Amino acid sequence: MSLGSVSPLHEDRRPDGGTLMGSDDNFDIVVVGAGPVGLSFAASLAQSELKVAVVEQNTFDSLANPAFDGREIALTNASIRTLRELGAWDVIPASDKSALQGARVLNGSSAFALRFDPPSNSGEPLGVLVPNCRIREALFKIVRLQDRARLLCGHSVVDATNSQEGAVVTLSNGARLTARLVVAADSRLSATRDLLGIGADINRLGHSMLICRVRHERAHHQIAIEWFDHHQTIAILPLAEGMSSLLLTLRSNEAYRLLAFDDDLFLSELTKRCRGRLGKMTLASKRHTYPLVTTWAHKFRAPSAALIGDAAIGMHPVTAHGFNIGLG
Repeated sequence: MSLGSVSPLHEDRRPDGGTLMGSDDNFDIVVVGAGPVGLSFAASLAQSELKVAVVEQNTFDSLANPAFDGREIALTNASIRTLRELGAWDVIPASDKSALQGARVLNGSSAFALRFDPPSNSGEPLGVLVPNCRIREALFKIVRLQDRARLLCGHSVVDATNSQEGAVVTLSNGARLTARLVVAADSRLSATRDLLGIGADINRLGHSMLICRVRHERAHHQIAIEWFDHHQTIAILPLAEGMSSLLLTLRSNEAYRLLAFDDDLFLSELTKRCRGRLGKMTLASKRHTYPLVTTWAHKFRAPSAALIGDAAIGMHPVTAHGFNIGLG
């Protein structure tokens, strides 16, 4: 399967990156949401005879060339094997894969740490860090190659009905898709879940993550750190040598206060909060913020409908396992 000879036959692109609907809008499965879990599910159907549509509100070009959004995904070895089976793992550049040789969980100023290390003699790292955008980009390339898949980009779902006989999904351009199964994979605040009448417990935690990449003078030895401290949690995720992704979990008003700092003041604040653990730091990316919301759907399936990924269970990011569980 060559990624250099992608056929556009199943995208129906417009010049603006949207899609043109054809006369045949009947599908076996309609997947709503082209995030990592939605695309993984669609990619897993490659060897089937099922006709699949993937609906995504963002444009085709934003999916084909996703911008870096600050998020790094800590993939377990099981998830890596799944991505390899889907054909996506080898599409991700080696420069975007950072092996984790261990993890430490710290509590305040305590000298003790909870240790996580790879199994002895396993020959595998504890996991691998990969940017979220690179995972999505690789899976998007795989789905594009599927003869029986259509990518319907640039449209949102405005209505969805389901029954024992099937499901009907209406898009923002007025197109109606019929399917034997509709799969909601459109985030923890899933609009499709709501349209299907499936309730969810949604907990807005009042905290936000502030994320950036930093270069630093002290070695990280490929060891990740999760540090629970007073009124904050700090995660240090090792990337290339001398570079880490730094995540601060703070009350939202505090996160936005730090976001407004100029670079010098922000770096001074980071150094103080990290107690000099990384030595001198410089910014290696823009800063990004994400409000923390957890979700638990009241049910994960209904007649001719199913929820996957964050639409089913949106975990707290401190677990670092949201995508791994969604992929499983």
